[in-house]
Amino acid sequence: MYWYEHNNSEICNSVVDLVSKLQQDHSERIQSNLEFMRMYGQKNYTQLGTSGSLFKGQQAGMRFNPNVMRLNVAQSQVDTISSKIGRNKPRPLYLTRQGDYMLRRKAKRLGDSMEGLFMEQKLYGLMSRVFTDACVQDLGVLKIFRDGDKIRTERVFSNHLFWDLDEALYAEPRSMFQKMEMHKSSLIHMFPEKSQQIEASGIQDSYSQESDYEQELTDCYEGWHLPTSEESDDGRHVICLDGVTLLDEHWNYDRFPFVFLRWSDAPLGFSGTSLVEQLEPVQREINSLLIRIQQSMALMSSPYFFVPIGSKVSPNHLRNAPGTILMYAGQQPPVSYVPQAMSGEVYNHLDRLLQRAYEISGISELSATGRKPSGLDSGVALRIYTDIETERHMLTAQRYEQSFMDCAEWFMDLAEDIVEDSGSFSVRSMRKKGFDVSDFKDVRMAQEDYQLQAWPISLLPSTPAGRVQTVQELVNLGILDSKEQITKLLDYPDLSSVTHWMETAENDIEWRISKILDDNEYIAPDPLMNLELAKSRMQLAYLEARQQGVEQEKLDLMLTFVTQAQGMLNVANASQAEGPSPAQPTAQEIVAGLEQTGEASENVTEMTELETPMELSPEMDTSPPPETLPS
Repeated sequence: MYWYEHNNSEICNSVVDLVSKLQQDHSERIQSNLEFMRMYGQKNYTQLGTSGSLFKGQQAGMRFNPNVMRLNVAQSQVDTISSKIGRNKPRPLYLTRQGDYMLRRKAKRLGDSMEGLFMEQKLYGLMSRVFTDACVQDLGVLKIFRDGDKIRTERVFSNHLFWDLDEALYAEPRSMFQKMEMHKSSLIHMFPEKSQQIEASGIQDSYSQESDYEQELTDCYEGWHLPTSEESDDGRHVICLDGVTLLDEHWNYDRFPFVFLRWSDAPLGFSGTSLVEQLEPVQREINSLLIRIQQSMALMSSPYFFVPIGSKVSPNHLRNAPGTILMYAGQQPPVSYVPQAMSGEVYNHLDRLLQRAYEISGISELSATGRKPSGLDSGVALRIYTDIETERHMLTAQRYEQSFMDCAEWFMDLAEDIVEDSGSFSVRSMRKKGFDVSDFKDVRMAQEDYQLQAWPISLLPSTPAGRVQTVQELVNLGILDSKEQITKLLDYPDLSSVTHWMETAENDIEWRISKILDDNEYIAPDPLMNLELAKSRMQLAYLEARQQGVEQEKLDLMLTFVTQAQGMLNVANASQAEGPSPAQPTAQEIVAGLEQTGEASENVTEMTELETPMELSPEMDTSPPPETLPS
């Protein structure tokens, strides 16, 4: 009988016995992870309990201890690649059927809400740490679960997870277990009806007599079995102690409540291969070589003084510096001798090993040390050099982005469950300069209506110099043609107090377009706005909205805006042609002129009094007007 086929009273014993057996099967994997953690963190993890999170090791600091990395290349490269990959902040993009405008607007709102959940869970910082775990251990693990009407996330130590190694040789396992030490008070808060059994439980494995704090901990087991098929109901989720079943429920999902991240996929098995594991042979050779150099330097680097016997030279005169005095018979004056500590070949071999370590990981010397390789002097050459390194880690970056999409899928499913149980689930929808609070039930979508895709937060380089260079190339190609577009792409926080005024015209017309499309609310053009830009952007928005099947009422509002903006431009141009000076007309003059010519309605803010909009003529130019770019 399988463990998930036992009844409620027997399943706890079945889970505990099975996890104990699996823990023995995973002993080699557990020790390997501890070894890699010791290599990266410079701490002695040999006594770290595999059943819990008690750290009883001490920092390794013995002088010639081979486990102490003299030159920790592994740590340097893990920190470097974690900084490069972890700075990416992918966000979910929900793609929908082409032409369904309302579905696309709903998908946009769902993406904003999911980004708000990312911020609320501090997911970008948390996943950066999970990625570091994947570089050091065989798996980086993030657990996502429901806590009442809240969604929770927590980082999980991969040594706390167990599965059948034979079952997962070619594919993912069907059952998985988590064993960890938990505080009894936390379990009593979660399961108050089991308080007496929880108080009587304890820790099975202990290296010494338990302290008062350890007596407050207990081994907690949690197991999942995935449904065999969509029609079957054999999925099961169990939380138990030794001899006590705390939770026994049906598991409907086709995946475990974890997001797994790997540095590299292993040829066989569920776990992966870490970066530290790839660097371990070179790192140990470097460490062994440095220990020999250290011992030789300590023994041979001090000078030797050869003093003839009977020379009447006082040894105290030679004791003001490190060295050894050797007495010998002879007539020569005292001489000093400093032997060569190590051969030059040893240092050359050390340099070769360091270079090989960078080649194995694919991390450039420029990224790890901040030193520019010789021969790369131009910005273009440095960018190509960085692109080559980026291509090497493309698969790793894709796995990192996919982990965020896995989180988004879990957030979606758990939010759906909360809405079903409580009727609502409040989420923060991110906006450009703030957020709105909305109900998830108003933005949720059927799974068959969208396709989830990762979207990078920025395609531009992260450094100011690289960003300026890329934007300048876009200007030279004619892709960018206005100051507003340039300042929005540069996005320098320290210049925002100056550049945000240049973005006002763009933001203002985008706001008016969104009010029409989202709220069916018309906001007329203002004489003080950039009318040429406003008319051009509204024309482009009209053409796109017509392709997407937007309601005719909203299309008419957009045409009305174009009509009134063109009327204001005509009045302004006529005033300039008739006036004696090239001075710009005031806002009152423009409005008065429009009222006299009848090109504006008596009250442009009232929807019921708007005139019938004119149709765009075929010869009307819908391209943005050329503007002089800043030098």
